[in-house]
Amino acid sequence: GPWAREALLGALARQGVSPGDVTLVVGTHGHSDHIGNLGLFPGAALLVSHDFCLPGGLYLPHALDEERPLQLGPGLEVWATPGHGGQRDVSVVVAGTTRGTVVIAGDVFERDGDEDSWQALSEDPVAQERSRKRVLDTADIVVPGHGAPFLVLREVAQLAAASDPRQGLIGPERD
Repeated sequence: GPWAREALLGALARQGVSPGDVTLVVGTHGHSDHIGNLGLFPGAALLVSHDFCLPGGLYLPHALDEERPLQLGPGLEVWATPGHGGQRDVSVVVAGTTRGTVVIAGDVFERDGDEDSWQALSEDPVAQERSRKRVLDTADIVVPGHGAPFLVLREVAQLAAASDPRQGLIGPERD
């Protein structure tokens, strides 16, 4: 949010980046605590929710929806992940990092361990549950909207599948 301006500038500086170096800013949704510093990046293209705009105000058409991500480059996609702020929320998916696939999920996940609280903040809990599952099925690391990144652990599911090769089968093969 706008109250974190100095913290944002400091974090960029620690990475050797100035606001003028930034060419693309993605806002996962339109809440002020997520996009309150867009003015720091007047030379950047902006993707806020589903609005994609070049510097100067030229809006770009795209076909982003839940079945069709927006490809920004090799291993870099924007996914439609509706729920928290309505139908137009997005997440950034970065594949092929040294830590696996990282998903910057905005408030699809408020924080690690939010299972008991996210529904109260959701405009569409059914869609958000679908988005949460999709993120968890893909991510090795989730960067939530608030709080530290967290690892997605799959060992339990993998162990269950390994102990029963029929695990997950439906129909006569399982009976």
